[in-house]
Amino acid sequence: MPKEFTPRGIYTAIVTPFTAADDFDERAFRRLIDFQIAEGAAGLLVIGGSGEFVSLTPAERRRAVEVAIDQTANRIPIIVGALAPGTKEVQETVRHAASAGASAALVLPAYYIKPSAAGIQEHYARVADTASIPIVAYNNAGRTGVTLDVAILEKLATIPNIVALKECERDLAVISSKISAVGDRIAIMSGDDDLGLPSFLLGCPGGIFTTANLVPAFHRGLFEAAVNGNVALARKAHYTILPLIEALYTANHPSPLKDAMELIGQPAGVGRSPLQRGNAENLKRAEAALKKIAAFSFT
Repeated sequence: MPKEFTPRGIYTAIVTPFTAADDFDERAFRRLIDFQIAEGAAGLLVIGGSGEFVSLTPAERRRAVEVAIDQTANRIPIIVGALAPGTKEVQETVRHAASAGASAALVLPAYYIKPSAAGIQEHYARVADTASIPIVAYNNAGRTGVTLDVAILEKLATIPNIVALKECERDLAVISSKISAVGDRIAIMSGDDDLGLPSFLLGCPGGIFTTANLVPAFHRGLFEAAVNGNVALARKAHYTILPLIEALYTANHPSPLKDAMELIGQPAGVGRSPLQRGNAENLKRAEAALKKIAAFSFT
């Protein structure tokens, strides 16, 4: 049985490493997974946006999922990204994830084809109907052009195995409205690293973050401080990590993040074409931020 998915804590949207020949680097992936577990990540999202789902071949996606599940060996939950635009491919991805032993699947609304609200609801209903693992819906309008608003979430909340939402809404008032409307049925997880603290204080029980590739223990410390009521410490941690997030949340994501991973001794290659490497100035900013993070104490 796979490790049970629970929406509490910080999940790392782990990168997919590549070799110099632009092949999936299985050995490096196993090393990155062990690093995350050692640093206390609550779980991993594999082949998500930070894992370059859209740039992987179907065979690479399947292999990355299988390697991740083998390497974690049920130590932490694995969410598998199913970020294709069409319902049938998403169903196939989720079926493979379940058969391989994943704990949950992350599903975007159908995108590019611009379906109606009814079409989005049908997309999720069809995926959920054929899924034997929990579904985490994914609201990322900046990437998809589709918004999972309160009205749609009210519909999704009636589907039993849609249990959580990765929320990349930038308006905290909207996040608050979603928690108020469906938070007792769908766990609203923060999806933007820089909005973690305010989202936790609003009631998000966890987050799925990309800079957790670099500092998973720090993200865990910030989260625990926030949910345990030490808001002053959590605020201090927020402003300590913010420069790192700002340095890396730039064009060509996740290439700048992969560049920064060399700074912590966890190289992951470079982003796959057409992504370009980050610039030297932002890498210097990230390096300076990492030093301040390393000096921070939660005690």
